Amino acid sequence: MKPAALLFDMDGVIVDNHKFHLRAWMEFSKRHGFHLDEVEYKKHINGRTISATMAHFFPDEKNPDVIQALGAEKEEIYRELYAPHQKPTPGLVDFLRLAMGAGIAVGVGSSAPPQNIAFTLDGLDLRKYFAAIVNGSEVSVGKPAPEVYLKLAEKLGAKAQDSIVLEDALSGIEAGKNAGAKVIGLATTHPAHEISHSDLVINDFNGLTVDKLTSLFK
Repeated sequence: MKPAALLFDMDGVIVDNHKFHLRAWMEFSKRHGFHLDEVEYKKHINGRTISATMAHFFPDEKNPDVIQALGAEKEEIYRELYAPHQKPTPGLVDFLRLAMGAGIAVGVGSSAPPQNIAFTLDGLDLRKYFAAIVNGSEVSVGKPAPEVYLKLAEKLGAKAQDSIVLEDALSGIEAGKNAGAKVIGLATTHPAHEISHSDLVINDFNGLTVDKLTSLFK
């Protein structure tokens, strides 16, 4: 059977922006006097909500307004860095048109805040392809918990177990599996061997067909 829905992560999937988020976190860490490298970024940050990551780096900060302001500062750095370079992952638009033509529901389930989702989907004129969106502010427990994808599938009128999650982050792949969905891993943030536990690993959307999606359910 073909999938009932495609549940897209955004960062590292719709856009290949890992390096710009890393650069933004590095700049943010310098401003606030803590060390951060790529290994720690992949382990503690990528795929998780901004509130969860701020709680990790500022464990003694209990004021939610301060946490929110810190998160907003980091995301503003990211948007300034990435704005001149923003573009869809290769093959994405053609693949979205293919999926829509096949009658497959398509949505976005991202840990990103609403401002970043608007920055990407509206900045690249991609919002029209997605029937539903769930952002990081709409979930109580972030990835690897499955909440974001369960909510997105529900919004799309589909069952998660009949859907495919498209992810780049280890925590996101785990979230998709925890939701009971099939998972396609994009080797953007991590090399292919690190996400080989996905049901299918791709470098980008070129060559991804409805038949390949359907084959995941056989």
